[in-house]
Amino acid sequence: MAEGGDQLSIQDGSDAYIAFTCTPCSEEGTSEEAFKYCPECDEYLCTTCTKYHRKMKTTRDHKLVDREEGKDKSKVTTVTTKIKCRQHPDREIEMYCGAHDMVYCLMCIATEHRTCRDVTSLTDAAVSDFQQNEIDRLQEESKSINELLLNVEKTKQENVVLLKEKRKQIQRRVQEIEDNLIEHIKTLSEQANAALEETYSKVKDELESDIAVVNRRRSEVEKVNEQLHSKTEVNQEQRFVKAKLCQQIINDAKNLHAKIESGGQVSVEFEESSNVKEQFLEVKSLGKIEQFRISRKREIQRQKEVNVKMQNDQHTCWIIDICKLDSGRFILADAFNNNVKLMDTDHNVTDHFNVQGQPTGICKISHKEVAVKLDTNNIELLSVGSHISKLRNISINQGGNYWGVTYTAGKFWVGTSSGIDVYKINGTFEKCVALDTVGLEGRMRQMASFQNSVVMADQTDGIVFLKSDGTKKAEFRDSNLKRTTGVCVLSDGTVYTCDDLSKKIVMFNRNGKCLGKLVPNGTSGKRPESLCYDDKNNCILIGYYSRNTVTVLYLSD
Repeated sequence: MAEGGDQLSIQDGSDAYIAFTCTPCSEEGTSEEAFKYCPECDEYLCTTCTKYHRKMKTTRDHKLVDREEGKDKSKVTTVTTKIKCRQHPDREIEMYCGAHDMVYCLMCIATEHRTCRDVTSLTDAAVSDFQQNEIDRLQEESKSINELLLNVEKTKQENVVLLKEKRKQIQRRVQEIEDNLIEHIKTLSEQANAALEETYSKVKDELESDIAVVNRRRSEVEKVNEQLHSKTEVNQEQRFVKAKLCQQIINDAKNLHAKIESGGQVSVEFEESSNVKEQFLEVKSLGKIEQFRISRKREIQRQKEVNVKMQNDQHTCWIIDICKLDSGRFILADAFNNNVKLMDTDHNVTDHFNVQGQPTGICKISHKEVAVKLDTNNIELLSVGSHISKLRNISINQGGNYWGVTYTAGKFWVGTSSGIDVYKINGTFEKCVALDTVGLEGRMRQMASFQNSVVMADQTDGIVFLKSDGTKKAEFRDSNLKRTTGVCVLSDGTVYTCDDLSKKIVMFNRNGKCLGKLVPNGTSGKRPESLCYDDKNNCILIGYYSRNTVTVLYLSD
């Protein structure tokens, strides 16, 4: 704000009267007399400042007036000052385009709005269109959007905090992997050194034993030489005995020499395991760092019902488990008809295969192979091409009558009456994971895997995550759930679980926060048993108890 008027100034030791003080100079702490006034900047200008004001690009077009005229106009300058264009800061806004309902400078009109018909001056536009209620509306709208932006800013700040914590978690995990690898390498090194010491001691003892035998033979041979050179008189009989004994000692020495020579030198060699270094060098990274967005609640855009009953099915279908193949197709386990069904990427059933028992779980084990757990305490391995065929059987100790099987890190996790049994891919039993401490004995339903973790629906109000060592990692719970039966996990960690009592599907983000529920149409009388996510079509497949259809829910992005 310009400050003009009478003012005393100390110049050269004497008081000097200044009628109008230069605004820029006074802001720098000096007093210079002003001769001009700029209405647009609301500033009084001395001779020097006037000169630069007219030279600067942003102010060269300002119309300067005499200082006395500015004294009367300064109070209303802010009302009449023209506003600069956002696209062309050196130009003033002078025109209004009705086609775009926005004000522009002449440069904007000439370059971007030359074909617009409804272009008028600000004076005409303000007279015809300007109303106070428009100002009131804009004030409310600006207040509202400001609050939204504040919320966004707060959310982003929270995101920064979360991001920092995630970085720390990943750094800790990477360090753990490094420590584990180093520890494992040290263990292997210690084993190799221990084996070396054992072999070295054994060979050294054998060599020292041979040396001792050689020394004894040498002593015997030396005594023979002494006896043969002895001048002591003996009779013929004694000479005969001495000769035969000496010959025996010489023969034993020859045999020992021949035996040792034929054996050659003994050494210790180290044969490096051919695959250790190669496999280690094949690993290109400890893990994959990916950027992802924490999932938000999705809505059902539409749904369809797909018939899954085959012509040869003797009973109503019971789809107790569904798994997705890398090809984008699906395998459905039908417990009532003792078969598995192949579904294509458009959700049409194209083939089926009868298994030797009632399926109680199914999972993918490779690109074209699946494993079906049966109530006969067997796991059937199936090959899936254009048709389904059997590969082999794996016998398990128990668990046939209990639900749930998944495959992760080369091992089967099989639901049993007391917990989970873990088997290697060749069927070798590895360990039992007891779940009685978390109240899950015999209650597992559909199981899935995510990043070497095992996820299971436990027929309560949520799902449970187990680490690769069998310890509990996390539990996701929500009051919308009563008895969970199905579960599936997306690549970003989003979890869907279904409830066969409430007929709802509840979604959690990877941190366990509930993101809401999905309620399909026509749920009356239906008991959802299993879930599977189709990332190609962004939809969820729902299998039911005693239903001949599978529901496909197409979700919003």
